[in-house]
Amino acid sequence: MRGIFLAAQCAAISLIAFPAAATIAIYTSPGAVQPAENVLFSGPDPIGNTVIGFTNQTQTRVTFNGIEPLVSPPAGQARIEATDGGLTELSFGLDPGLGFKEVEFDLFGTHAEATQVVLNFTDQFSTIFAGTYAIHQGGNFFSARAFDNQLITNVRFMLDGPIIDAGQFRIGGVGEAGAVPEPAMWAMMMAGMGLVGVAMRRRKAALAAA
Repeated sequence: MRGIFLAAQCAAISLIAFPAAATIAIYTSPGAVQPAENVLFSGPDPIGNTVIGFTNQTQTRVTFNGIEPLVSPPAGQARIEATDGGLTELSFGLDPGLGFKEVEFDLFGTHAEATQVVLNFTDQFSTIFAGTYAIHQGGNFFSARAFDNQLITNVRFMLDGPIIDAGQFRIGGVGEAGAVPEPAMWAMMMAGMGLVGVAMRRRKAALAAA
């Protein structure tokens, strides 16, 4: 009986301790995902490796970080370049505690040396969804959508060579990125707690009979 009780306890605790598995799908064609907002540069000038942008509807701040000094056009839809003319890596996300459901961007590869890119999309549980894709001459649109009550909290791309710029950033479905389990996870948690309750009742009955 003690073994049943301990097993039920462990099952319930393990269900509570580990978050639900996220689902983030990655797409490689323009328009596969159509986020509601464009990211524009209307904030302060770039400072070192950081650029600040804002969405055009909700004025949500988007922070871009590179591994080299960055520059952006003076106005208009967000486009980011490296000051040396060759962009190789960039990451971006919202303020802490926020995430988004959808994202799209373009890696402009005309006359670029890059041939492939590694994309990382991180959710609110710090789970990374990654893929490696070819870079072609001209535009290279990539996008992602989060499912099952998940949110994307960070996007990062790493190229094997420089490109001219990254631009046409769009995001949609901004929300609070709290670590809330999915409905299915809640159901399993309740089942685990139910096992604990059953084991406790059996133990009490056994003690009373003794």
